Amino acid sequence: MYGLKTAIITSMLFFTASCSVISSQVRKEADPPVAFETLMKEANAYVGRTVIVGGYILETDKLADKSVVLTLQAPLGFRGEPKSRDKSQGRFIVVHKDFLDPAVYSNDRKITVAGYVVGLTNEDDERCPNTCLKIESRQIHLWPEYYYQGIKSYHYGDPPYPSRLILHDPTW
Repeated sequence: MYGLKTAIITSMLFFTASCSVISSQVRKEADPPVAFETLMKEANAYVGRTVIVGGYILETDKLADKSVVLTLQAPLGFRGEPKSRDKSQGRFIVVHKDFLDPAVYSNDRKITVAGYVVGLTNEDDERCPNTCLKIESRQIHLWPEYYYQGIKSYHYGDPPYPSRLILHDPTW
């Protein structure tokens, strides 16, 4: 009996540990997790290398041949989902070769990105008040929004416990 329980629990742990929103091929090619602060300080050492980062979308712009997503970095938690924005260490810019609809990739949505480090960039406006890390995307995962009885909700922290669930109802 214990052997069966152990096998089931081990299988469940392996399954949940192996779940990721970035494909296994890209994860294999990516550098081991690097602190965002290190990426910012040593960006030149990572140029051309694949990294996995995530955060909260601040703005998405559609240009003639690409989309540009300005993102507030947040540490990644379970399955690569961005944690609280309060732990952010800066901003990064994602350049994506295809169309990303700004109505879908909108403000406050969470994304996880695997991509090549291009380097640091200085934007000349308030969007990027300091130096930003620039990444050319390979894969982007847009995390779903949560709804509770038709009301949009935001989960803060990792993992989201019901006591930490903040409901947003525009009629309040």
